[in-house]
Amino acid sequence: MAKRYAAPEALDFIFNHESDQEARSQIDNQICTTLQAVQDEIVNIHNMFRRQVDPPASNMLMMSWSSEVAAIAQKWADTCSMEHGPPSSRMLGSYEMGENLLEGSPVISWTDVITEWHSEVANYNYSSGSGNGKPIGHYTQVVWFGSYQVGCGVAKCGGAYFYDCHQSMHLCQHYSNCKELKENAPCYPDLKLYCEAECFCTTEIVPTN
Repeated sequence: MAKRYAAPEALDFIFNHESDQEARSQIDNQICTTLQAVQDEIVNIHNMFRRQVDPPASNMLMMSWSSEVAAIAQKWADTCSMEHGPPSSRMLGSYEMGENLLEGSPVISWTDVITEWHSEVANYNYSSGSGNGKPIGHYTQVVWFGSYQVGCGVAKCGGAYFYDCHQSMHLCQHYSNCKELKENAPCYPDLKLYCEAECFCTTEIVPTN
């Protein structure tokens, strides 16, 4: 389910949606995902929330920006559909990516968008998932341990802005080899099945390079 969000304050912004290419060129610099500063903002806010998970993670990967993932997200944003696309619309190679959507009016920052997704943490119980039956899917996409790439797109759709982020996962994450730690303080069980003797058993976020 996509989220709809009304920003607290209107910003002066005039938009003429004459074509997808022209529309993207006119997206406010505050949210245009082709700009390095905006990409950094998106990555940094994802990693900030990933560092804050409680209980702390022993296998959390560090997010980085992917232009390839962003192009896929932008393609779906340009459809102006507030429904999740079919799996075929968010494939990276042979893997299906996670997806978060939000519709906002007027324009809002990516920090506010991702914070809105993350706000579902209030509904989340680590041991059981949703502790009150309310949605948690946007939150879990932001903090999913195995996601290591993010790419986002935005489009002006009528009187609103449509935000779309895709998250891509490693099949076998690039953990440092820490055999002794693994034996004494086992990490996530599934990793042992797919990644031979590779684990990073600390509470620090794990870079993938």
